Amino acid sequence: MNDHDFAIAGAGAGAEAGTGAASAPGTGAGPGAELLAQYGKPEQEEILGPDPDAYGVAHLGMTFLPKEIHFGVRAEGGRLVAHTGLRPVTLTVGGTDLEAMGVGGVCVAPARRGQGLAGTVVTAALDHARGLGVRYALLFCRPQKVALYRSLGFREVVEAVTVEQPEGRLVEMPLRTMWAPLAQGATWPEGPVRLRSLPF
Repeated sequence: MNDHDFAIAGAGAGAEAGTGAASAPGTGAGPGAELLAQYGKPEQEEILGPDPDAYGVAHLGMTFLPKEIHFGVRAEGGRLVAHTGLRPVTLTVGGTDLEAMGVGGVCVAPARRGQGLAGTVVTAALDHARGLGVRYALLFCRPQKVALYRSLGFREVVEAVTVEQPEGRLVEMPLRTMWAPLAQGATWPEGPVRLRSLPF
């Protein structure tokens, strides 16, 4: 969640920094959130400062993919104060292949935490993914963030989740994996999960 635009993977690792839980209804970018033309290390530092381990996952020693679609919230004056990113991913769950939208890089500026901004950007991103016809959203997060994502409609994946790493290595994801339905009637298949790429 998160990036795992963790700092170790550049602007696009998979977890989250900061908290919040507001809702931005509608499609596309909800109130207060906008689709960003670009997002990289400079924009991440605009929100979080030059912290080399902003997402608290460097100790995992894992490589994450950057996000491809970015949403942000700007303060008056135009400074970015919150972000989340999306990346389409392919996975196999219990022998069933499916497409999902990876959610990550969730972060909120320290001075703006507790104001619901994480919920604003995540909800806007999920609305965008729904508009693309995606049935599932998937994210990785630290245990202390599970309650936040539950409040935004995510549910924990109870089975083991295997992800790829460089040199063709397969590793079990040490972070919590959560999913959310993006289409009416979408249910999560039973069985072990294999992400067919590096984590996001």
